[in-house]
Amino acid sequence: MRTSAPPQWNIQALASRIQPQDGELTAARGHLMSVRARLTKSFAVSGAQKMGSHARETAVRRYSDLDFMIVLRKEEFHWGERMVSSDTVLNRLLDDLKERYPQSTVKRDILAASLGFGSTGQSLDVVPAKFLEFVAGRPVYLIPDGNGDWLRTSPAAHDRRFQLEQERSGNKLRKISQLLKWWKHSRESALPIRSFYIDMLLCTSGVGTGVGKTYGTCLKDFFEYLVATECRPVVDPCGIASRISANDTHAQHEALNRAAIYAHQHAHAAILAEQRRDFPEANRQWDLVFNGAY
Repeated sequence: MRTSAPPQWNIQALASRIQPQDGELTAARGHLMSVRARLTKSFAVSGAQKMGSHARETAVRRYSDLDFMIVLRKEEFHWGERMVSSDTVLNRLLDDLKERYPQSTVKRDILAASLGFGSTGQSLDVVPAKFLEFVAGRPVYLIPDGNGDWLRTSPAAHDRRFQLEQERSGNKLRKISQLLKWWKHSRESALPIRSFYIDMLLCTSGVGTGVGKTYGTCLKDFFEYLVATECRPVVDPCGIASRISANDTHAQHEALNRAAIYAHQHAHAAILAEQRRDFPEANRQWDLVFNGAY
């Protein structure tokens, strides 16, 4: 039995391989600047910022779209004294981007207008937002909820909370998140789990903390947590939104539950194999977790 390879070699190598590539990031920044310039001419814009995985540095190459929040002035949200539906604002955004980028794929992606890059296969997701208030010194905004209404969010608060947990974990949490997002995409159809849910669950579950914990152990503990909670919504650790769901439908929830059980079984088997120093078997088990994209 071969025992020379360190037990975490493959996972560490995978964590390095899935980092966003410079070409992707350069293309994304170029599209962001172009879209911002366009929307500033078409709408009353008060600000803009990155949000999501790229802002928290938990994005993975090829799969993580660039989320971009465009903060519009209050006149863009009202018709007379009445606040319009989020669908109305989002449709106006879509129409404007389709006019400006007729050769690109522009479509609605639940709460955002999604603009396809073309060359990289990624998208720039533009989320319209209205400033609401400050909570504990952090700005809170209203963004579309996907059903015509509005939901509260605070990227600054969520990003700060993730950064605190990143430091508490000994700077492991970002790579754990990236590995989980690679797990999400390592099959023909991506697993129905939101990246935001992954990051906020990492903030509340404590799976990244503990002396000497390896990436593999953290992954196993995350899957174990999903199984134990049956992938239920997580309470927003910042208290901005009420609860954060992994997905939208019962069918998606059941599919994620099955995937979590499968991943936990094989991650647990991989850890046991590592403890026996049977690294070929450990790598085989991790290969099953990541569906051959390991």
